Amino acid sequence: MHHGIFCADIGTSSLKAAFITEDGTVLKFIRLLFPQPVQAVDWVQAFFAAWHTLPAEYVIEAICVSGNGPSLVAVPQNRRMPEASINSPGRVPKIHINAATPLSAASLSSAVFPDDVNGIIDAAKNDTLFLWNEPVPQGLTVSGQRGATVPEPQKGTASIPAAGLSLFLPRIAAFRVKYPDIFAGTALLFSGPEYVSYLLTGTAVTSLPDPRYEAAYWSKEELFRFSEALHIDTERLAGLLPPFTAAGTVIGRFCGIPVIAGVPDFIAALIGTGTLTAGTACDRAGSSEGINVCISQPRRAEKTLLLPSVMPDLWNLSSVIPSSGAAFSSFLVSHGFLGNDYIAAMERIAEEPLVAFGAYPATFAGQGRAFVEALAFRIRHGCDLLEQASCFHPVYTLSGGQAHNAIWCQMKADMTGRTFALPAFADGELIGDAALGLFGLGRGDNLAAIAQRLIRIKRYYEPEPAVAHRYTEKYSRC
Repeated sequence: MHHGIFCADIGTSSLKAAFITEDGTVLKFIRLLFPQPVQAVDWVQAFFAAWHTLPAEYVIEAICVSGNGPSLVAVPQNRRMPEASINSPGRVPKIHINAATPLSAASLSSAVFPDDVNGIIDAAKNDTLFLWNEPVPQGLTVSGQRGATVPEPQKGTASIPAAGLSLFLPRIAAFRVKYPDIFAGTALLFSGPEYVSYLLTGTAVTSLPDPRYEAAYWSKEELFRFSEALHIDTERLAGLLPPFTAAGTVIGRFCGIPVIAGVPDFIAALIGTGTLTAGTACDRAGSSEGINVCISQPRRAEKTLLLPSVMPDLWNLSSVIPSSGAAFSSFLVSHGFLGNDYIAAMERIAEEPLVAFGAYPATFAGQGRAFVEALAFRIRHGCDLLEQASCFHPVYTLSGGQAHNAIWCQMKADMTGRTFALPAFADGELIGDAALGLFGLGRGDNLAAIAQRLIRIKRYYEPEPAVAHRYTEKYSRC
């Protein structure tokens, strides 16, 4: 028998899941792409499909789910919550899937789930997903600064108030004007991790990473302003939002297994890279890229974002490069590559010599070299800003899909002049989920210490002095 935490992270395009033991060993990993356009039920089916891949001898000691935010799922009124499974604690409900069909979220329409799982899936079919990046209707504008009056939406256009701090209320307002009938019949609004946990346990909560995050979610003042601007009763709006609970606490059980309150994916990645003590840092890179450093005092810097750490009395300062990976995928597709064929592309790009002055040749390799160099210099600028503000010069622990490309990691080290640490398992969100799961089970009093024992550094990418010197000279001229 193997004992461990079942971890799941709900991304924009896929669900990643892993079975991770108490010593940090990843015994199982799976990624399932969502069908497009994705719906709430696809999240749930993918979760159970990943669950299905676990061998029978795996005993799940806890479940922890993280995910993208602020995506929203609206649960309608007058719907009965299915009862959680009463199968033996830790055992995996059997799901029958056509062996000839490759396992994916899209193939699950042919799956035969047990009755208790089917009840959860059937309930999810009536829920409405509003993704964090889903566009709002043409003509919808964000307005309504503090004290301003927001007019009643007119036909074909609408105005929503902009929250002073809240990440969620603007999306809730956009959801209301885009889907007014659904909003009118909604009983509860969830973000991704809380939604899946709700379906598993029947417990409605909003997982708060730290009490200081309340302002980034919503407050009484923000709720009142939105209610007034959108002509919604304040109590009605507040009633849609599940009450706060602390991340890392047990909110209920599924199959007798404790379900632990998770966190948004970027916070899970901070946990899973050990960016939890002053001076630690990470580079979380996928479709977009976030460079983060943990600091002991709140310090602000231009073009950086300051948020509380999940650790009390600490803070996280970050620099974000939007759409870095997504833009590179588009670049590859425009040159005839598959959008995710990064390794083959980087092999060709790396063969192109560095041009210290002037432009690169108008070839794929030349334009690719110019693209990744420009990206690396943006990352370098972000590191400069963070290090100047924090007074730290850290090693950056890698997380995300880009961490799997050794050529790019070494080029990034050379071009930025920084050292990057590659964990043996570079999906920091899932390691963070495992740490939260163990914390919720009482397997340690300090989340940072738990995370540290799960993280195993596989190698370091250090800048090669001669090469890095040439890039430093070029960067200084930009």
